[in-house]
Amino acid sequence: MTTAQSPRVRRTSPKRRDVIPVKATTVTTDPCPDPPPAVAKPNAAAPATQPVPESKVPPPYSHTYPVHTAIRPSPLSKESPEQNYRGFFNLAMLLLAVSNLRLVIENHRKYGFIISMPLTGMRLADVEWTIISYAWQMGMMLAVLGVEKYASGGGSPAKGNERMIAMLYTACTALLISVPTLICWYRIWNPAFSAATLFGATILSLKVISYALVNADHRRGNLMSPLFRQISDPDGAGPSEADVAAAVPGMEAISYPDNVSLGNLVYFMFCPTLCYQLSFPRTTRFRKTFFAKRLLEFCLGTAAIYLLGGQYAAPTLRNSIVALDNLDFPHLFERLLKLSIVSVVIWLLMFYSVFHAGMNMIAEVLRFGDRRFYAEWWNAKDVSEYWRLWNTPVHMWGKRHLYMPLIAHGVRPGLAAVAVFTVSAVLHELLIGVPTHCLNGWAFGGMMAQMPLILQGKALGALRRRNEKLFDTVGNLFFWVSFTIVGQPAAILVYYSHWFKTRGAG
Repeated sequence: MTTAQSPRVRRTSPKRRDVIPVKATTVTTDPCPDPPPAVAKPNAAAPATQPVPESKVPPPYSHTYPVHTAIRPSPLSKESPEQNYRGFFNLAMLLLAVSNLRLVIENHRKYGFIISMPLTGMRLADVEWTIISYAWQMGMMLAVLGVEKYASGGGSPAKGNERMIAMLYTACTALLISVPTLICWYRIWNPAFSAATLFGATILSLKVISYALVNADHRRGNLMSPLFRQISDPDGAGPSEADVAAAVPGMEAISYPDNVSLGNLVYFMFCPTLCYQLSFPRTTRFRKTFFAKRLLEFCLGTAAIYLLGGQYAAPTLRNSIVALDNLDFPHLFERLLKLSIVSVVIWLLMFYSVFHAGMNMIAEVLRFGDRRFYAEWWNAKDVSEYWRLWNTPVHMWGKRHLYMPLIAHGVRPGLAAVAVFTVSAVLHELLIGVPTHCLNGWAFGGMMAQMPLILQGKALGALRRRNEKLFDTVGNLFFWVSFTIVGQPAAILVYYSHWFKTRGAG
């Protein structure tokens, strides 16, 4: 009876119900249990509010807290160290994209799709004469190797007649540049084929001059004359070519006349430099991914140049001829401003495609190590700095084989700079005037017209040092306006007008 009735006693007894279940679950489930909820008693008064502990009471707020505790300029002031304009840059890129998208839509609505496939209307004779011109250039390079073989005399410089060698090199260089020029002028109609042919001949001519001068110094055992050493290195501690070869990894140590070989000359012919030396710094391996990226960039850049030139630049140029003939200056100025946009974009694409993608692509194939093909020309403070920075191979050639030799012979630096600039102007006239069949001296005159600007910038050097940042900003803006907004569009319009009247109309 007792056993049968015990469950009923536990369920009916309030004490047993309160103690046994609560205590058992508390001990086994939670070692730190929350206090049990209070049981509301009927007719009981509301409990008094518990006081907040003193540690949780927030301190009283004081409005006297100082907010101006330092001397600080505004963020847009030049004195401010925090000048991050990333947001403005993003806005400028967005506005540029939107404005160009509007121009694309406007161009398509007005002209439709007017560009033709590449090489459409190409003449077979242009291709044939281009091949003949390149074959001539390769033959002349073999002749150059023969001249140097004769000059080295099997390792005995005494067997070579230096005067005769100089005459032979002069003849090779003259034939190397003159024959392709005549072919382009009389036989090749397409300006693109003509420009490609003439650029190749000009590059090889500059390489031959460097090849001849460097090997001549090695033959004479005069790697660095005392006067030249005094000018370029007053301390007399400049490294020789052998020292550089020993210090630079991947650079082969070779001496004259061991360098006079077909392989050495062919490597110099195709490597992206104009300055010859017996050996060059070379990388350890060929990077396939790097080469593929540069090849893709080169192809996309070339395609974009062709698209912009045919779809956007050509209609603007055609519509500008009437204004140029009538000397309608307001209309002509508007045409120049419109042309400046597409010409700047094409020029930037050309720079990236050739100097970055193309030359890095060639350098990777040849494992050519020194890839300083350009410097920060976009930050140029004047025109002279731009010419020094934007094309490093040509600048180094002019400095090494024209400027410094003139200085070594007692010519003043200003006159030496004018001489180098004159040679550059002649080459520009050749490379632009011959393909367009417009040898009127406009490219030469445009180059030489920059000399007063360069001399004026040098004359203002003392004043510039007083406020260098302001002068640098103004100089950079003046460079962009004079070179890309006014100079390039005007030159393109003049040459296109001449081409259209003499060749395009027929």
